[in-house]
Amino acid sequence: MLSKRLRTIADLIDSCKVVADIGTDHAYLPITLIKEHKAEFAYAVDINEEPLNWAKKNINQNDCNDKIQTILSNGLDFVLNEEIQSIDVLTICGLGSTTILDIIQNDSPKINKYIICSNTEILNIREWVYANKYSVSFENYIIDSQKGYWVIVIEKNENHLLKKTEILFGSQKFYQNNIDVIKYYENEILKFEKILKKIDQEKHYESYNEITNKIIEIRGHLNEIK
Repeated sequence: MLSKRLRTIADLIDSCKVVADIGTDHAYLPITLIKEHKAEFAYAVDINEEPLNWAKKNINQNDCNDKIQTILSNGLDFVLNEEIQSIDVLTICGLGSTTILDIIQNDSPKINKYIICSNTEILNIREWVYANKYSVSFENYIIDSQKGYWVIVIEKNENHLLKKTEILFGSQKFYQNNIDVIKYYENEILKFEKILKKIDQEKHYESYNEITNKIIEIRGHLNEIK
């Protein structure tokens, strides 16, 4: 039932009482978490009615009606409901990091942990984590159906606080010998090198230097994780 990226997220959840899945689509993740006894109860949340209708059908077919509640909501608006007291893990999968950041900006003390899977780089999310003095307990980069996804687990504690040097690429320990992320950054270098060839260094000195510095930073990171 689960794609590689959703399986990755499911495997990061051991055992908890309440999970909320934002942008749940067909509710595949909440259903799996309930059936595998990784969660006691789940909220399947989406901003659109059509995917929620599919979610309801799938939940019914899997006999999970008493353990999964579907909610029509824009991002985290539903958390304001007084009936919702605590969410152990909140998942957001398959969106871009800018959209995800817009969602988690409405952070609530009711939420204890975020597990995020973004289809774009997560520098901005790390910056948010750093600004809020939260911590990152895990990161990964995976390929699913020929698309790249960044996975990050955000804890609301100070056990693994980000260093400023880790905001750009994340902690090196999470990416050691990750062939997919190495290939990603090698392609980024090629992309930036092509851009440099099109820039007049004398006329656009600042832009040229900015891209050159990015290449140097990426090469430095690659040297550390290869």
